[in-house]
Amino acid sequence: MPNKHFQIIKEYIIVTLACIVIAFNINYFFLGNKLGESGIAGLALIIHYLSHIDISYIYFAVNIPLIVLAYLFIGKEFLIKTLFATVILTIFLKVFGSFKGPIDDIFMASVFGGGINGIAIGIVFYAGGSTGGTDIIAKIINKYYGISIGKILLIFDFIILSIIAFILGKIIFMYTLISVLVSAKMVDIIQEGIYSAKGITIISNKTEELRKKIMKDTGRGITLINAKGAYTQKEIGMLYCVVGKYQLIKVKNIVKEVDPAAFMIVSQVHEVVGKGFLGQ
Repeated sequence: MPNKHFQIIKEYIIVTLACIVIAFNINYFFLGNKLGESGIAGLALIIHYLSHIDISYIYFAVNIPLIVLAYLFIGKEFLIKTLFATVILTIFLKVFGSFKGPIDDIFMASVFGGGINGIAIGIVFYAGGSTGGTDIIAKIINKYYGISIGKILLIFDFIILSIIAFILGKIIFMYTLISVLVSAKMVDIIQEGIYSAKGITIISNKTEELRKKIMKDTGRGITLINAKGAYTQKEIGMLYCVVGKYQLIKVKNIVKEVDPAAFMIVSQVHEVVGKGFLGQ
């Protein structure tokens, strides 16, 4: 039980720190350079630019009906974390209201703003939280209609970016799009890990020779899989191994040398957890 409580406290601390970073980032890079954003933050920025009402009030007001929907349709645990993140973000949007950093190179502002935003949002997701907004609507639609969350968020982002293009102009739209793409990539990196390896599946009649050669030359473990050809209905050997990206060429050369007729599939692996894989 103490470990469970410690984990919960750690998650809320992580969400708090990430929300503080997001709040500073929105004020310093986005408001400071009159950039737009995707999601509810983007909608709040648009309303702020048109009305000049404090961004913190707008962000909280827009999120209230969405939090009510979360309570009604999603569940208590998600609601608590989302409400917590929304309140923290609102408070620090107000605290950092005077921290704006207009810079001459708006391109760099969009890149750095998007990157920092993506890292912070990715950390919130990693801790099991949410900053609210369109995430709530996406989860509800996904729950009741089965449409993927990614597609729903993409539609919302398209709508908000279209509004930005119409109201703020095509130049701001293009810089905002750069920021959104950088942010999305950073979220992926936080979720999947910056490290990448290669998963290799080899179908061959010379699995024993390949097994010995690959293990000897790369030091990597291999999994042997019993398989059957769908066309021939004959038993065939299959190997699966994960190697560092710099060892891929070595494995491909081994396969060409031992069995040029082998069928090989190479896939991207973002994270490897477990004994026996310590680096590349």
